[in-house]
Amino acid sequence: MFEDICLDLDQINENENKNKNKVKSGGLFNDPNIKAAIEALSEEDKLRYKKIGEALYEHIDYNENSVLNNMPLPMQEAVAYIEDQLRSGLHPSFLEEKEKVLLSDVYGKKWYEKWGYIEEDLKEIVTCKFNNNF
Repeated sequence: MFEDICLDLDQINENENKNKNKVKSGGLFNDPNIKAAIEALSEEDKLRYKKIGEALYEHIDYNENSVLNNMPLPMQEAVAYIEDQLRSGLHPSFLEEKEKVLLSDVYGKKWYEKWGYIEEDLKEIVTCKFNNNF
């Protein structure tokens, strides 16, 4: 019985070493099945997954296991309202200065690029977007 326990422990240790070596070699991320699955995705799906990943990493600190979104609720609502306006077609040059500052605080100095605009669009209409769904 003691020998059986020792053999089981040896096998467990061996399996743990294999798993450690797999992780060290990047085995999970170098798996040919995963690579094949990624290659089989359409460009649209790849872009969608990329956006999902950016959204996850944008708001979570995985090293500290904490959520980075520490905005108070009124600020979150204000940002959501401004984002909704921009998605609906409002040009950033029509935003108030306080709204631009808020977006800069949340998304960084080049927040306008998230909606496909350039810095000059903050002062006047340079980039025009047309919605062909009508």
